[in-house]
Amino acid sequence: MFVLLLTLSASRGAKADPLVFLPFKYGQWWYCTQGQGGSFSHQGNQYYGFDFNLNSWQNSPSNPAFGRNLYAPISGEIVEIRDGVHDFTNNSGSNAANNYGWGNTIVIRDKAGVYYVRLAHLMWGSLDHLEEGDWVDQGDYIGKVGQTGYSTNPHLHMQIMKTSKGSSKPFTFVEGKLYSYEWIRSSLIRRASVLDNNGEVSLSHNFSVAYAYKYNTWQTMTGVDGYAGKNYRRHKVTSSFDYNYYKWRLRVKTSGYYAIYVTFPVASSNDPAARYYFGSTYVKKIDQTQGSGFLRYLTFRYLSKNRTYSVKVRGKTKNRYVVADAIVLRKI
Repeated sequence: MFVLLLTLSASRGAKADPLVFLPFKYGQWWYCTQGQGGSFSHQGNQYYGFDFNLNSWQNSPSNPAFGRNLYAPISGEIVEIRDGVHDFTNNSGSNAANNYGWGNTIVIRDKAGVYYVRLAHLMWGSLDHLEEGDWVDQGDYIGKVGQTGYSTNPHLHMQIMKTSKGSSKPFTFVEGKLYSYEWIRSSLIRRASVLDNNGEVSLSHNFSVAYAYKYNTWQTMTGVDGYAGKNYRRHKVTSSFDYNYYKWRLRVKTSGYYAIYVTFPVASSNDPAARYYFGSTYVKKIDQTQGSGFLRYLTFRYLSKNRTYSVKVRGKTKNRYVVADAIVLRKI
């Protein structure tokens, strides 16, 4: 038996591969037309960008992606905004008139001041309600998908940078690791902080201390959609009492009431009675074999910024897999 400890604290800042929500309405499916390192245009300073549409390349306002609402993927300050480029004009290259290929664009600096998120090719006039210096909370409406800048059809370009105008940097969506030509479902919710099984957190997290660790042997599994970050862990239950467990420990920066959720990919081989604990107190069993949503509600608690808390999962059903992925805190 052994314990693997992964630690992350606010003093270290965000990790090299932060978690960011998709900027679409909760539950919507979007198609990744070009992922990180995409051969069409994701090279150089855009290497780690993502492009999204609804699997239609029709270059007209009837494209189903055109005009779809976009929401802030993180909480932070708007440090750059451009909203003067008309749709379906001057899309063949990068020049001053189309804002050097970005078209109508917005850049948000995360509240820790560590990373910047750029959304580009937005609809003309859809950013008129915002100004530089405005603060947006994760989940706030910010604009619409357009066809502006260097673009062949209505779509969204999204990337993360270490400076407001710098090169793109690696990142992973809360909803899962994503590649070109894959669909992914948005799990964006307001005022949410995510701690996954690697100890990685969302850019808009409210944690002052956050880490995750496993007791005994857990497999590392990979896939796309329906789980937080790059992977999840699972463990096969071999007896009616499972001594193995996975635990997330955290301390919040702001005292208050929080709804606590857990995430995991659903599978018929999973435990139908996975047991969850808040601290040492048993809270409830959750069926990990069913459901289509990203989040499963666990409990509602008042959390003090001066205390450390934990959430733990262990198995119950022999010869089934108990899954550990992420916990999500939503401040009420």
